[in-house]
Amino acid sequence: MAQNGSRFVLLCQQGLVVAVVAAVAAPAADVATLDIVAPPHARWSTASRAPMAAGPGSGTARSVVATSPVRPTVSTVPLTGVSKRGLRALDERASATSKAGGGSAARLTAAVTDAGKDRLAALSAPEHVDGLATVGVTWASGVHVPTSDLSVSVRTRRGSSWSGWHTVPYHPDEGPDPTSAEGRDARPGTDPIYVGDVADVQVRALTSTGSVPRGMKLALVDPGQETAPAAEQPAIDTGSPADEGIGGSGTPAVRTAGDTASLAAAVTAKPKIYSRAQWGADERMRDKPSLHYYEVHAGFVHHTVNANDYTRAEVPALLRGIYAYHTQSRGWSDIGYNFLVDRFGRIWEGRYGGVDRPVVGAHTLGYNDDSFAMSAIGNFDIARPPAAIVYSFARLFAWKLSLHGVRASSTHQWIEKRWLHAINGHRDVGQTACPGRYLYAKIPRIRTLAAGYQRSWAERDRDTDIAGKSYPDIVARDRKTRQAYLIRTGRGGGSVRVTATGTYLKYANAVLDVGDWNGDGHGDMVARSGRSGRLYLYRGTGTGRFRAPVLMKHTDYGHLRMLTAVGDYTGDGRPDLLAQPATGSMRIYPGTGGTGLRRSYVAHSAVSGIQQLGVGLWTSDGAPDTVVRHSNGSLTLYPGNGPGGLTGGSRVRSLGTAYDVMMAAGDITGDGRTDLVGRGKATGNLWVFPRTSDGLGSRRLLAPGMGRFDLMD
Repeated sequence: MAQNGSRFVLLCQQGLVVAVVAAVAAPAADVATLDIVAPPHARWSTASRAPMAAGPGSGTARSVVATSPVRPTVSTVPLTGVSKRGLRALDERASATSKAGGGSAARLTAAVTDAGKDRLAALSAPEHVDGLATVGVTWASGVHVPTSDLSVSVRTRRGSSWSGWHTVPYHPDEGPDPTSAEGRDARPGTDPIYVGDVADVQVRALTSTGSVPRGMKLALVDPGQETAPAAEQPAIDTGSPADEGIGGSGTPAVRTAGDTASLAAAVTAKPKIYSRAQWGADERMRDKPSLHYYEVHAGFVHHTVNANDYTRAEVPALLRGIYAYHTQSRGWSDIGYNFLVDRFGRIWEGRYGGVDRPVVGAHTLGYNDDSFAMSAIGNFDIARPPAAIVYSFARLFAWKLSLHGVRASSTHQWIEKRWLHAINGHRDVGQTACPGRYLYAKIPRIRTLAAGYQRSWAERDRDTDIAGKSYPDIVARDRKTRQAYLIRTGRGGGSVRVTATGTYLKYANAVLDVGDWNGDGHGDMVARSGRSGRLYLYRGTGTGRFRAPVLMKHTDYGHLRMLTAVGDYTGDGRPDLLAQPATGSMRIYPGTGGTGLRRSYVAHSAVSGIQQLGVGLWTSDGAPDTVVRHSNGSLTLYPGNGPGGLTGGSRVRSLGTAYDVMMAAGDITGDGRTDLVGRGKATGNLWVFPRTSDGLGSRRLLAPGMGRFDLMD
């Protein structure tokens, strides 16, 4: 996206006279954001427009999606330039339209002739649109127009009021490779812009010469309406055994050879994805013979530059608008992106061919064959991406790269013609602002999170071991001396050793192994004082020792029950805490990575139990989960649903009442899963319960005679 196409200010719906005055006063601005207008029969509440970020009421397990194909319609209007006679005709038409709608008449000429250094090249008549419309401008194949020589703007009318002019971004670095079969006849053009439910749209083009590119057309896309939408879960569960041999859209999957790829895919977070069918893709619109595969060496982060205030229910129509514009107006074989993610964190299948296969897209000119791309729906040059988007980028990129044996942390990947990171922004390889300055600033965090997910949740957040080895440690406190010890399990549960830390926890009534809380690469712990209820951070040194405690916050957390460390629920790369007040609902307490906690929010309704175990990635969907232990020894799994919190519980195998302590101890058995550890009441022996694909396996002796210790979560 051109830099001058990304400078926007807040749009207010204005009368036609006001729009003209604004255009004359600031003719070169082209800087109004285009808010999405919902149809009057479907007014959405504020909650329906709220992003699925770290806060109350965010996200649901199901979404309203299409249940059958929807056929968009695309109409085109030639933009052949303007003359004084043409402008007079448009003035008369605008005047008649304004009077009919009760508005004021005004001359369009004044709004377009003074445009700074650029000259008016084309101006469409006000064109009527139906449905939740998408618009874009294209021109003849093979006609190259520098971004500095062209500025396209759109405005909309609803009732008697016209909006301000809004720049329609144009960047030639997005699309199919020109030497490919798909790219040879593709038409250059702007990005598609979703305008919503409006009555009329009007487009103008300004160029340095005052002449239009050959074959310039305005495309008006009506995405169609779902006939029987329904609330459904994502159709593609990449972690489900039933889907292991099937890619998206029912395409046979390709098994990736090589130990590195197989191991990475086995332990990496596996996201859930809404299918093409769920956004109503009409498969007749794509060019089926053009589907082809190559390799995946890296991934690219994009944004669509649409407005940011769309609702959940509008996303399927928005995707159909992009699909129709890419295939019918730009001449591409399919939608350009392999995946898309909305502001609520939901991932959608883009280009056809199988989400787990190396489908060649049309997203990053010159780099498509060796990469894939996901585009965030919105304009992140003017708005900060919600945590849900960052979280979903990390999960999807970690999983997709792992299928092809690529480490998300790699800085040396050969992509067509140069070395790049495994995860890049579009602007890293093109003259564009994409994916916007705020989303681009999050790419280092996406890389870090994705690298962590490739090592599995347990490996990253529970096995950031305190002693600096490759196996998990269990924190224990001697009941007499109150000194903290480490029970160093050894990979596979062998060679257990107990070592002193030199740290004394005299008054602590809860100690949490929080993983790498402060981001320095060493395991840390958090202790709660039994006297004040305050939390203290003990920063690990990586050698089995801790630095002096630091008060985290002058707040009494003594009323919290079932306090546990769960890892990064909020998607910001920092571990969080989960607990339930003595009276109230289960709540998430987001960590800041330093010595504080942000404001808590509800994760789930009140849960009955005596202990909570932060088990990490049990459901293989990329979101941390928790297990609640009950007084009768039964266990209930509460899966995480991303930044929103927890979903309803399901029973896990009961371990009975023979154990006085139970904990989630990380991956002790070395198979990429978080295991449970329990201590026998009668003997003090520690037992490991290996996590299996369908629950918990038979117990194995981990260490005898540990009755003198208080074991910490």
